[in-house]
Parts: sequence; C-alpha cells; structure tokens
Amino acid sequence: MRQTDFPKFTAPVHMDSTRAQNSRSRSWLAQQDWIASGPAQAVNRLTRLVSAEVKFAFGVDSFLNTEDRRVLEQIIFPYFLGDGRYRDVLFVGCSWCTRGYNRIFERSKTYWTMDIAPWKKRYGAKRHIVDGIQNLDRYFAPGSLDLIFCNGVYGVGLDERNEIEAAFSACVNSLRPNGILVLGWNNTERLNPCPPATWECLRSLRRFVFPPLQTAEFETATPDRHTYSFYRRPDAVEMRLGA
Repeated sequence: MRQTDFPKFTAPVHMDSTRAQNSRSRSWLAQQDWIASGPAQAVNRLTRLVSAEVKFAFGVDSFLNTEDRRVLEQIIFPYFLGDGRYRDVLFVGCSWCTRGYNRIFERSKTYWTMDIAPWKKRYGAKRHIVDGIQNLDRYFAPGSLDLIFCNGVYGVGLDERNEIEAAFSACVNSLRPNGILVLGWNNTERLNPCPPATWECLRSLRRFVFPPLQTAEFETATPDRHTYSFYRRPDAVEMRLGA
C-alpha cells in the first residue's frame, strides 16, 4: 500500500429509510456532551459530525487532517496491514474519523473495534464491542490478539490511575507472545495525568522499536504533542531468561 493511497478508501453505502435515519441521528446527537465542549467547540464539533454523516450517506469516509493522523494512517497502519503475523486486531476508541479504518482492516484482518460509549457503535466495525477495555477478558481469551491500537483514550476519559492499570493490564493479558500494543496519547500536562512510563501494568512488556520510525516512542509535531508508544509482549523464552 502506498502512503498516499490511504484516504482513497471508502466505506460501503448503507441505505435506510429517512425516518429511521432521522430517529437514529436524534439519538446519537442527543448523547453528545455539548455543554462541556463550550459554544465554539460545540459548533465546530457539530459541523464535523454532520459533514461526516452526509459524506458517509454517499459512501465517502471522513478523515482528520492532522499530523498525528497522517503518521497513524500513512506510516503505522501500512506496516501492520502488510505483515501477515498480525491477523487478529483490536482498535479501541471510535469516532467519525475512524469509521473509514474498518473497511481497510477488514479486507485482510480479523478486526474488532471497541468503545465504551454506546452511540459510537455507528462508527464501529462489523465486530464491535460496547464496553470498557478493562473488560477485555469477557470477549477475548488470554493471548489471543496480535495487535491492539488504543489511540486517544488515555487522558481523554481514561484518567484515573486505578482505571488505567486495570484497562491496560487487560490489554497485556489479551496479547499473544510477540503481540504489539500501540498506545496513542497526548504528552501535555492536562492530558497526561499519569505518564505511561509510570504504569505498573506495562512493566511486563518490552519496548518495540517500530521499524518505519526507528523508535519505540514517536512524538508528532502537534499542539498536544500526540505521541505513539510501541510495546511488545515477550515470548516464553524471554520470560524464562528474564530478557
């Protein structure tokens, strides 16, 4: 896959009655936290949401035009999509700008999405789970996932240390040996209440030097210093040797 190909993928068109569409739209729009957003932010958010829904009705996906998304979509995704070792994939954290990922991954992977907000199911894959990631063991056996993406979840709702430890302990347990966790987080004081380097749940993992970026942690040139950290679950031999 060429890096410039990514935005050209489109989602399938879903035809439905106008009445049913309007009913569902009222439902998910009503569940937005408009007050907490502030007037200006709420208007901008509503504009993006409505634009994404209109485009989706015509079979066109919407993507977020930011540097951190460029890195994710044009550098990180192609590497894993092109590697047959990563078959069972979970993406945590759904939004209007992630709906286009579903068709891309479902072409060649067994792909799940997960979000704790019920209304975000509209952005999920065919295999979508409505729950918090601390409950992964309800859906996946230990050591059954090859790859987990958790992007824009920590620091944006998942903020308390005990909840963080429970959530990412579940991720660690769900990864197979040599499975990869890709953690996307914002490295600012407001959005980074418990720096990942201090999480006990990640101590059993190894840093994974991601080949295209040649680093295990990559900070993008964005206002929130959005950072991608890569972790690998060691195999049984490494565990025995303590490597």
